[in-house]
Amino acid sequence: MSALKKHRPRPITTKSLRLLPPNPSRTRAGFTLIEMMIVVLIIGVMAKVAVPRIGMTVARSRISGLEIVVASQIERAFALATRTRRPVTVTYNSSTAYLITADRASSTQLQTRYLGRSAELSVTSVTLSPTRGITIFPTGLADSALTVTIGNNGFTRYIRSTVSGLIVRQ
Repeated sequence: MSALKKHRPRPITTKSLRLLPPNPSRTRAGFTLIEMMIVVLIIGVMAKVAVPRIGMTVARSRISGLEIVVASQIERAFALATRTRRPVTVTYNSSTAYLITADRASSTQLQTRYLGRSAELSVTSVTLSPTRGITIFPTGLADSALTVTIGNNGFTRYIRSTVSGLIVRQ
């Protein structure tokens, strides 16, 4: 019967575990150079795709912001003419890059806005049509319609003012 004795396994103790040789797959605690290079490559490809889109978004946001500023300055010029009961002119000086609202009689500048390259909402091109600007009379009517064209890196927007002062942004 002793030969037929059932074999009972010995219980595993912490002492017996320490004697086992370490398993290399279980002791790995980091990344290989290949894995790191693959991650850097993926990040580089994603950045190369994203950077041009960020540039286009910044250009669009500058144009949109400046569009609002120019439209509000033209609206304010109409309000100033009727409130002060004096003719007001809106002109753009391309050499200094200033959009100027001034009293027509005294040439006193009532409001100026720098639109040059170092401004926070800088653009690459600004044109007025008519190029001389417009005169707004105390009745709230202008001598002609005004179109301001602003551009930045291929994006162009138009701000149109009717004779009666209606501002349309396109």
